[in-house]
Amino acid sequence: MEFRILGSLQASVDGTPVPLGGVIKRRLLACLLLNANRVVATHKLLDVLWPDETPRTARKMIGNAVRGLRLDLAQGDPDTRAYLLTRAPGYQLRVDPRAVDLFRFREAVEQGRAEASAGRHTAAARTLRGALGLWRGAALADMAEDGLNWPELAGLESERLSAFEEYAEAGLTVGDHHEVLGPLQLAVAENPLRERLSAQLMLALYRCGRQTEALSVFRRIRHELVEEYGLEPSPELRRLERAILEHADSLDGPASPAVERRGTPERLRVASLVAQQPVGRPHPSDAPGDAPASRTVSRMDPDHRRHSAEPGRRRVSVVLLWVRHDLADEHGADGVQRTLADAGAVLRQESARYGGVVASAAAPLFCAVFGADHSRRDDATRAVRAAFALLERLGGGRPAAGAPAVEVNVAVATGEALLAPPAAPGGVPTVTGGALDRGFRLLTMAPRGQVRVCEETRRATEACITYHVGAEPPEGWEAVRVRPAAVHDLHEMRPAAPDGTDVLGASTARSRRRGAESG
Repeated sequence: MEFRILGSLQASVDGTPVPLGGVIKRRLLACLLLNANRVVATHKLLDVLWPDETPRTARKMIGNAVRGLRLDLAQGDPDTRAYLLTRAPGYQLRVDPRAVDLFRFREAVEQGRAEASAGRHTAAARTLRGALGLWRGAALADMAEDGLNWPELAGLESERLSAFEEYAEAGLTVGDHHEVLGPLQLAVAENPLRERLSAQLMLALYRCGRQTEALSVFRRIRHELVEEYGLEPSPELRRLERAILEHADSLDGPASPAVERRGTPERLRVASLVAQQPVGRPHPSDAPGDAPASRTVSRMDPDHRRHSAEPGRRRVSVVLLWVRHDLADEHGADGVQRTLADAGAVLRQESARYGGVVASAAAPLFCAVFGADHSRRDDATRAVRAAFALLERLGGGRPAAGAPAVEVNVAVATGEALLAPPAAPGGVPTVTGGALDRGFRLLTMAPRGQVRVCEETRRATEACITYHVGAEPPEGWEAVRVRPAAVHDLHEMRPAAPDGTDVLGASTARSRRRGAESG
């Protein structure tokens, strides 16, 4: 058996999900898993299951839930089962710790810390990245949506953040500041007052040649600390700001893979993440004659300028793309940089086709905005369709043979945003505001191969897009496909490919052919 609590609560036997029934039984199992192999007193179960008012039949309800759980656990190989035992003054769930993702996470974190202490920072970064990969969202996210508020959950989130900080520290120590920059930006967006995270982001930005952005991180956290708490940043953070202003040699650290790559006389040949031709998924945007992504950026520039953003506050939809590399993969820096360049080029193509514009972002995080020039009724639908096309073109995070191992996360959020014009001719606009913040939160929880959207996006697109029912917040809604009946109502949002091809028209024709063949 396997149990997963780092995300929504799940149980499985030999990979087959086990239905867990109602709220009481699920909460009982969650509490016992958090305290696996320890006796949990009945009075504590009463407190956590009914924090406000305990019903008179509470003990009977616990007894019924215990009997139901014992039936659920009596599946699979007896040698690998979990057992729910009656042990005074309550109950004990006896389970192999390796069968619970929380304990595998903790074991991996301890291993990563030991590797870092021994000076093996590359191995530590790889191990800690693997530990963080066990998280699928907030711990027991489905129960938190139902109002569950156990102190243990806040403790688990602190463990997660501490592990992430140690992962980022290991990456910065070995010069992987380009690799950790995107995740750090997401983490700071969700935890703006956590000073160690802000310090790591400042250092990563500085080493990537973005000194002014590094200093803006300091100004932002100082403003929030002073305004909300009347406190100045810590001495460590202030010293880091001074060191950045002085370009202190101590900040340089090891050479990054990107710097090493610039010194390489001949570019290595590494298979691209992006397939040369799209393959079948619902309504792909596969215009004939597309060139490989790494060779299309210059060809897209004229079309991109046609959709230039105007400054100001408006309602927009943003598509966020996060390309995450597996540190255990043995591909060199050249292969990693090429996959990121290809992903950025694909985003340029698909956002332009659906009427969006690429916005300021740093690899491995990419962003496109829909409604940048002026808000349209169908901006959210355009954004979701572009997100579908992104996953199609990027293979849902399944790279071609020989390419670096990656995960692709995609999220769409809708709301108010402030757009600033490009800093230089031919540049891209900068977007900030609630829509982007909401998208960041969704992006950290978006499973590979899915498009996750916020509630506002779902409401704006439900006439055209089919969704799986899910919790929102925090995990958002999973967009599944474009509704077949909606294709005929979307002529006004028909985008033109760079070569003039009517992409949506071609997709509609394919849909009709498939319908005729299946009929």
